[in-house]
Amino acid sequence: MSSLSSNLLKISNRLILGLRVKKEFNALDLVQVLSGLRITVIRDEVGLIILHTPTHIPLFTNVHRDRMRQLLSRWVDYVEPLPSGITLGIIDNAITNFSEVKPGKAILESQGSTPSIITICRLSNDQVKYSLFLRGSTHGKTDLFSCNNKAFLPQLRDNVNLVLKPSPRPGSTFMTIYYPIDIDLTRHLVVLGATGSGKTTLVKSLIINALQKNIFNRIIIFDPTGEYSLFLTGRGYIAIPGIDIAVNPLTLSRHRASELLSMAIQAAALLYGENDNGGFSFIQLEILDKALERVGDRNTLKDLYMALNDLEQEFRRNDYLNAISAVRRRLRKVMIAALMRNALSTSAVRSRLLVINMAPLYFVSQVAAVVFTLTFLEVFSSMFSNSFIVIDEAHRILNRYVIGESIIERLIREGRHDGTTLILVTQNPLDVKRNVLDIVGHYVVFKLNGKSAVEAADLLGIDKEEIIRLKPLEFYYHGNDITVKVYIMDNPGANYLVSSDVIYRRLLEKVDDQDYVSNMIRRFGRSLNPILVPQVIELGGRLGYDVRSIIQLAARKDPEYYRLLSRVVIGED
Repeated sequence: MSSLSSNLLKISNRLILGLRVKKEFNALDLVQVLSGLRITVIRDEVGLIILHTPTHIPLFTNVHRDRMRQLLSRWVDYVEPLPSGITLGIIDNAITNFSEVKPGKAILESQGSTPSIITICRLSNDQVKYSLFLRGSTHGKTDLFSCNNKAFLPQLRDNVNLVLKPSPRPGSTFMTIYYPIDIDLTRHLVVLGATGSGKTTLVKSLIINALQKNIFNRIIIFDPTGEYSLFLTGRGYIAIPGIDIAVNPLTLSRHRASELLSMAIQAAALLYGENDNGGFSFIQLEILDKALERVGDRNTLKDLYMALNDLEQEFRRNDYLNAISAVRRRLRKVMIAALMRNALSTSAVRSRLLVINMAPLYFVSQVAAVVFTLTFLEVFSSMFSNSFIVIDEAHRILNRYVIGESIIERLIREGRHDGTTLILVTQNPLDVKRNVLDIVGHYVVFKLNGKSAVEAADLLGIDKEEIIRLKPLEFYYHGNDITVKVYIMDNPGANYLVSSDVIYRRLLEKVDDQDYVSNMIRRFGRSLNPILVPQVIELGGRLGYDVRSIIQLAARKDPEYYRLLSRVVIGED
């Protein structure tokens, strides 16, 4: 094993080495092979070990180092050294938060969930000295490295539970009780939590982390509210469906196009009640398939709509006529510019960070937004090799009661063979297909309540009360058999222009300065709430609005502005 110089500490004439638990094991098995060394075992949310010497004599420095090196070599599958700075932080935390159990109480039963620390000094094959510490108030600092009680090893094994759970690798982004960690960006991740619990704050941190580490070819964010768009303005390209990005579901195979349209309509019907009677019935699916057959080389949703008109001339049975009417009524929801062709602007293609601002499309049609997301992921799948993809409000697409397998489920099921990482964010685990949650196996869980907390607790293997009691910006992280409570240390915040309101106020202050207005719209317009793009201003101009009036309508979120925006997104003008 390489030199331990970067991991060793010297405190009070002792050599000290912190160890992270990689694989669950009983620390008493390690005690049996100690030779001239002592261990302090921390049994808390995770397992940690501090390996140390008796009071150190410089003459024996190399001897002690060799003993530590030999022990690590034998236990390499179970433990690994921690950086010295991390070890020092663990010790400082422990000595101020744990107090020693009085010697007269001998061995205490600590089999439950109470965090405990025990320092053990081996005397012989079956006898040890130990000191036991429990979390609680202290008077000053506790001497963690003392051994004040005698016991036989079998007696200790029977009374003290020292089975240690794995602990996460040290990192720099999020804080556990003992040291900062990072979230594994190489695995698909599900982020669960109620509104205001910290989900978006965490995902912003993950995006910045992915950008800084430069380990992905492309980062793509589906932004349902516009919040990520404003936060990431200036770092990447903000695309608006129907304006400079579009997809056509009918360029997929006939079977896949039918399945995709059906899943999207089911999802929107279940969540928003946009369509009566849920998804397509069997007879409606039959009609849809027949219409897709008729489309032939014509492959737009308008062509599909016309094919349904043709079918209406042929079928005279009431059940078929009703089915044709139902399918046609639902197709009207998706006959918009964003779903008529496959198009991606040059700027979007070239950008390493692509934020798709879905807010305008969700305002126009929930069904169209779901169809767009699913179709984009299939049509432009060649872009996704070694990509980082964030889908916020994923329950809109992966609803538990929707029949059929979406492209997202297929990506999850097939693993990360192409290097793609999916981050799925949702408020309610009960809305997401359970097989998706089970396959991913990598979770961040913020505060939840009721049945949602029960579902999340089942995923993590902890009590639901632990999830209900979480405070904002606190969460449980579960991955690689590790479940640990984590705290967000820093809020990434917003850009220096904090909100859409600030930008709109500045636009109105200088509305007569055409260059200023043009530059602000070019820089921030795609990320505002609501968005302000040249196409809306041009349409407004044709309808008799001047620029000042349009900006005023947008700033106060006037319904008339949304009507203008909808016409642009739909492609009516």
